Amino acid sequence: MIAMALLVKAAVALIASRRFYAKRQQHYSSETLPSKLLIPPAAVLALTVAAWFATIFHYQPWGWLVTSFLSLLSCLSLHNLLNWAKHRQTMLRLVANPKVKPVDYLLLAAGLGFLALALFVY
Repeated sequence: MIAMALLVKAAVALIASRRFYAKRQQHYSSETLPSKLLIPPAAVLALTVAAWFATIFHYQPWGWLVTSFLSLLSCLSLHNLLNWAKHRQTMLRLVANPKVKPVDYLLLAAGLGFLALALFVY
């Protein structure tokens, strides 16, 4: 699920970058956290809880690696939510930068990494 989300986000950003980043600028311009931006962290947290359950009760070799990455991603998501004021300023500078393409490729690589991890472990 994380891999697909990252791959789709990267693909949309690479294909329709002007529209995608205009929408992102709108989100990050808001002083208050837009409710739409609560959905991805909630999904990541739910997946992390499921991964911990699976790691503890339905052990798979190398499953702890997936659980570790999801736990790290959950912590990062919570950090960004709790520090919205600082996070939004950082992200607003990033998405307003005309040289944002490397971030798109980083998202693509992360998505492929999560996909490879899922295929390798499960």
